Amino acid sequence: MIYFISGLGADERVFQFLDLQNTDHKFIKWIAPQPAERLSDYCKKLIDQIDIKQEVILIGISFGGIVAQEISKLISCKTTIILSSIKSHKEFSWQLTFARKTQLHKIIPLWILQLSNKIAANYYFGVKSKEESKLLHQIIKDTDPKFLVWAIDKIMNWKNESYPKNLYHIHGTSDKIFPVNNIKNVIEIPNGGHFMIVNKASQLQQLIFDIIK
Repeated sequence: MIYFISGLGADERVFQFLDLQNTDHKFIKWIAPQPAERLSDYCKKLIDQIDIKQEVILIGISFGGIVAQEISKLISCKTTIILSSIKSHKEFSWQLTFARKTQLHKIIPLWILQLSNKIAANYYFGVKSKEESKLLHQIIKDTDPKFLVWAIDKIMNWKNESYPKNLYHIHGTSDKIFPVNNIKNVIEIPNGGHFMIVNKASQLQQLIFDIIK
């Protein structure tokens, strides 16, 4: 069974451009975290959505890639694939590294985070069309503010030192959120941005299923 984990606040809509009709798959649903809940404890609760008696393949995007790696520490997984994500805080850009060290996200009011998302999302996600922009901004609008604050804190304070067995990292060369020049051991997608699961879906689909096979 293939389990898909979407990005921060997103849902299965980001996977709609993949042809999954001939695969056994499930979309992991985000659940409301407790305010001070540890990421590892949160991931334990997500495992309730996974049938661990079957072969497990995890595919996570962005924050979902981080969660996929944490889940893979808790259960046996045949393959873990992360897209537009990171394997460690050491792969942060200098801007995110600065934000992490200063814990800037705890100082900035929520409304400013939300406003910056609305204004700069198209640029940072590498949106290619009006349709993609509409989808992205609808996802941003639907994101639970409490989940947003919690998840950003988990990303900023993630200290990962070990990688799952059979981990594959697929990353776009034009990703502006997690620049590829800071990331090691990746399968590069030329001109792929942070939203490449949408605008390069056919290319990613072929690559993903080649890995799984």
